[in-house]
Amino acid sequence: MLKVQELQVNYGGIRAVKNISFEVPDGSIVTLVGANGAGKSTTLRTIAGQVKAQAGSITYNGEELLGKPSDEIVKRGITLVPEGRRVFPDMTVLENMKIGAYLRHDKLDDDIEWCYELFPRLKERHWQLAGTLSGGEQHAGRGPRPDEPSQADDDG
Repeated sequence: MLKVQELQVNYGGIRAVKNISFEVPDGSIVTLVGANGAGKSTTLRTIAGQVKAQAGSITYNGEELLGKPSDEIVKRGITLVPEGRRVFPDMTVLENMKIGAYLRHDKLDDDIEWCYELFPRLKERHWQLAGTLSGGEQHAGRGPRPDEPSQADDDG
């Protein structure tokens, strides 16, 4: 379980996150909803170890995450996934799909085939450099990656 308690995050003299608390039980999906500037991205970046908190606690399976470097947090299975067309342009489509599962030690073949079923065009272009795809193809080419939830999006 991920547990955030009384989290406070500042950018300079501005408090970006003010005493937020929530829990994400194992196997659950939680959505952070709020206006622009409400602190949603800052909260996620703090959980992932990219932003330092001024106060509060973030625990995952009972282990405190605050103060841990982001690479240690990733090893525990917590990471941020960029949205939109953020691909590694000098890597192939297939390499971009695999990069999101680099901590996995099992075979990815079934999951990659599942991605190809969702986006058949990517199978045709698995050898192609991701930076040469159209904008919509780039969006599909960076997701879904194995072990990552999909985001429905019609702007491609």
